[in-house]
Amino acid sequence: MVHHLALTFLRHGMTKENMEKRYIGFSDVPLLPQEMKRLQETDRSTYPSADIIVASDLQRCRQTCDLLFGAALPVYPMSEWREINFGDWEGKTFAELKDVREYQRWLQSPLAAAPPNGEHYRDFKQRIEQALTKTIELAWQANASHLVIITHGGPIRYILERYAPKERPFWEWRVPFGGGFMLQSTIERWRERKRCTLLSEVPFKENGSGHVTTTN
Repeated sequence: MVHHLALTFLRHGMTKENMEKRYIGFSDVPLLPQEMKRLQETDRSTYPSADIIVASDLQRCRQTCDLLFGAALPVYPMSEWREINFGDWEGKTFAELKDVREYQRWLQSPLAAAPPNGEHYRDFKQRIEQALTKTIELAWQANASHLVIITHGGPIRYILERYAPKERPFWEWRVPFGGGFMLQSTIERWRERKRCTLLSEVPFKENGSGHVTTTN
């Protein structure tokens, strides 16, 4: 029997550090007060309904979860869904780092190097794959057909690069704060690490015109 499973990946709301364009991977910072107000006033009907919520354990994701979904659904925190760890560059801006030689080398090849005391992209990918495995098995155990994962820009870009119906490089995906994508597939295809069959942008527009792509 085929078990259909849709996974919706939402990026957390904006923080003060995001607005200042600081690197905040593992930094545990809150949402901006005005962003909390914006999310609280968002039309929640524009977001797809779900059976279970999974969220990065960092407070900007937990706050986003509370504001968009309240306490109506069970929430499972997973540290594996955190953003990439920027190590010594956490909390810093481009202006503060631009003269650092290691940073200049990293900018030239960010997927092939790691920040000092930070996380290499290959390790980040492995962690996100582990998070995906745990999430899929949670869906299986709960007999769920749709999970929402509230996470960060980096994990969502990786998932899209790897599992969207059509291939696009990591940096070509734009993921707005408080927005994201629904990937529809089956548990069998997810377990086999096959690309999803349908991709929809969320939150859905009121007229229902989200961008959708399909594949065989």
